[in-house]
Amino acid sequence: MRFKRVKQLPLDLANLKINMKIIFLILLNTLLFANQVDIRLKDYQDKYSMCKGKSDYQISKCILNGNFNYANFRGERSAFKRVSNSQIKKAVNEGWAYEFTMQNLPETRRYEELKNYLDYVYTIKDQYVTPNFSGNEEEDIIRMKRVFNLLYQLNIEETAEITTEFEEALLQYQSSHGLTVDGEIGPRTKTSLKIPINALITKIKKNLAIERVTKDKPSNYILVNIPEYTLYYYENYEEVLKMKTVVGKAKMRTPIFNRKMKYVVLNPKWNVPPSIYKKEYAHLSAEELEKKNLRYGSDGKLYQPSGKNNALGLVKFLFPNKFNVYMHDTPAKSKFMRTKRAYSHGCIRLEKPMALLHKLGYDYNKGNTKWKTLENRIPVYIEYHTAWIDESGVIQFRDDVYGYEKKLFSKPVYRKPKPKITNKEALNSF
Repeated sequence: MRFKRVKQLPLDLANLKINMKIIFLILLNTLLFANQVDIRLKDYQDKYSMCKGKSDYQISKCILNGNFNYANFRGERSAFKRVSNSQIKKAVNEGWAYEFTMQNLPETRRYEELKNYLDYVYTIKDQYVTPNFSGNEEEDIIRMKRVFNLLYQLNIEETAEITTEFEEALLQYQSSHGLTVDGEIGPRTKTSLKIPINALITKIKKNLAIERVTKDKPSNYILVNIPEYTLYYYENYEEVLKMKTVVGKAKMRTPIFNRKMKYVVLNPKWNVPPSIYKKEYAHLSAEELEKKNLRYGSDGKLYQPSGKNNALGLVKFLFPNKFNVYMHDTPAKSKFMRTKRAYSHGCIRLEKPMALLHKLGYDYNKGNTKWKTLENRIPVYIEYHTAWIDESGVIQFRDDVYGYEKKLFSKPVYRKPKPKITNKEALNSF
């Protein structure tokens, strides 16, 4: 039996239009939903971050993981904590991006108090007027009193008279900004006082961003804050030791990282690193090296014997890392008298190394070089904070010694990769 071939009918145009309209509405609804931003999340972004996200995912990801250009800092990205992008996407898709973001924010005193202070700064923004230092001294005194009153919530009468309260507030201002505390309105103090309120807001926002990705600390740890040039020792989350430090100069920056301290070395000798030898000692004569108590070992490398005049002093503290950075004593004690203390080759010099040695449970003994292995390996965190609330509840600001406030928040620069040269092209180029 032969079947008659049936001619295929054309699609119903009306049905096609209906189907296309449904598809369009679905796509439109999806697009609108994807771009819809939780107003609470956007408000948090605008108030407390440098993020510029336009969707819940972009905002949450930026707030929790930062928008840093890691190419412009010296250190390890692993020094910062990170929230999984897949977890953020899951929260966004399930409609609770704001709650997820809030749950993953730090609950530390440092973060909460700095955030609360920023809230306070917003309330004084319109009242904050900086001095001009352009000739009208009386007006400058009045404006300085206004700055002190607002920053520290004081109640100094805002007149042109230089009072005891004004002088005390000036000393507090200098101390909380890392300036020379001398009560003189010198060039650095003037420059600091002229910083506008919007710049302070930006500085606080950037430090909040760094606080959000800073790793949680155990109960016992050592913290070195590079811009503050200060070391803190904490036991049971309480500060038990504090001292000044000298950190790396701008061209030889102390890196940001964390490790556990493993060794203490008494009476260390200093093996001059190749990079320092090449820059500072390779051109010196044997007599010049002898004056600096430097000599060559049997392996042909330059070193300095142990002793009180050794560059590492009488003790060093090792927390092995790829940067070969450690903490140590120093015979150059005068550097600790300065307010800016970025002078080292990258290692951290300590003002009171023996106090740290005793805190770790060891005593100093003269003699040959001795290595001690720590039974309790205490974590050491090398960090970078230029704005925070101190233990007394006072706002602290410091100079951006390595320029990270700009570098870390700059957009990555795309560099087009150089084309690979084949062997044939290389031969033809000669």
